[in-house]
Amino acid sequence: MSAGGSPWDKPWDVFKESAKGLGFFMALRYQLIYWLSYKASEDNSYDRRNGTDTGGIVPTRNLDIDDDYTRWQANLFLASPARITSYMIEALEIDPADYTFVDYGSGKGRTTLVGAEFPFKQAIGVEISKELTAVANSNVAVLEGRGTLKAPVEFYCGDARNFVLPEGNLVLHMYHPFGQDILRDVLTSIRDQAKAGKPRKILVPYLFSVAMAKAVFHELPEYRRVDDIFCMNPQYRWTLYELQTGDS
Repeated sequence: MSAGGSPWDKPWDVFKESAKGLGFFMALRYQLIYWLSYKASEDNSYDRRNGTDTGGIVPTRNLDIDDDYTRWQANLFLASPARITSYMIEALEIDPADYTFVDYGSGKGRTTLVGAEFPFKQAIGVEISKELTAVANSNVAVLEGRGTLKAPVEFYCGDARNFVLPEGNLVLHMYHPFGQDILRDVLTSIRDQAKAGKPRKILVPYLFSVAMAKAVFHELPEYRRVDDIFCMNPQYRWTLYELQTGDS
């Protein structure tokens, strides 16, 4: 396999190596689980309905990020299923008209666009990749023509650590977008900006709530864990945090 390839380009080779380590029947069991499982990268139901391009998968190594440290602290692009985003927003039990929706690591824009199907003040995607942001903006043009968006949409192309929070109440959506160091920097920036402004409500639903992310949130006591929402597929387990901003 070349340095730029993926082992999954040759699934038979992966199976043979797995059989050597696990045994034939155990490897076969895991292969069957893989074949029968839901694969987010192959789910194009949202794009079929809307004529958009929000799916697929882009490995970290292929992201157009100049700085090596930042690129390897970014996680691969893989869009969340639209129904997961819709369920998450509905579960917050808020009036979207009182909030701005922000998606960190917005990629091709699916989550931001699903957020814009609710009447938020605005839906903003934050994405460092210029290539992915260009695709996201093309998707906005498609959906604006269909009239399905209920909130204005904007994409900020740049480092999430430099993103300036909008005023007012916020829903800050994250689908495990960063490694530990950058996540800490982003959460610290959000906290510091919130402290410097007027009291408001800031909710942070964190999808794919892995132990690494939980540990970073735990370091910052201003982020109060509100709830853990479980799912049969652990990739779609999420944790809701609320950032304490004084009198919010």
